[in-house]
Amino acid sequence: MGMLSGLGAGGGLGVPNASNVPPEELYATQLGQLQEMGFFDTAENIRALMATSGNVHAAVERLLGNFGQ
Repeated sequence: MGMLSGLGAGGGLGVPNASNVPPEELYATQLGQLQEMGFFDTAENIRALMATSGNVHAAVERLLGNFGQ
C-alpha cells in the first residue's frame, strides 16, 4: 500500500488547470523524471512539457528532435 501512496501527487495523465502555478511547480514530477533520464536543461524541459501538456514521453521525443539544432 505504501507504494501506491505517491500516485496522487502528479500521477495522473493530465495536468491540473492551474494557470497561476509556476511551471517548475506544475511539472515538478515530470521535470524530475526528465532529469533522471539525463535531460538537465530545466528551461528546455519546461518548454517541452508545456508544449506536450505534461506528457513526459512526448516531451522526450520533442527534446530528442531538438538535438543538433
